[in-house]
Amino acid sequence: MKKIKVKSGAKGQDQVVKDLVKKPPKGQLVKLKPKKARSFSLPPVGEYWRRSKQFLQEAWIELKKVTWPGRKETMGATAVVLVLVMLISLFLGIVDFGLSRLVKGIIG
Repeated sequence: MKKIKVKSGAKGQDQVVKDLVKKPPKGQLVKLKPKKARSFSLPPVGEYWRRSKQFLQEAWIELKKVTWPGRKETMGATAVVLVLVMLISLFLGIVDFGLSRLVKGIIG
């Protein structure tokens, strides 16, 4: 994008606005350059193997950096998840029962 320097004062700003609003004169054709067709070619099979090997090596290095939870932490987190699932399912069951009774009462 072209940068435009604006002179201080109203006179300079008016000139910039006029320059930006200018349109080509009537009857003048504006020719656009055609876009060049991009050719797409697949890389050789050896390149895929090299990239796959590099990805697996990097993934293995990252997995070594992970701090894995112990058995006690895993059991505690699992218990919390199970309790929350039970509480939410109980809440949704009660709301569903109440709304179904309400709709049956309205419809008859």
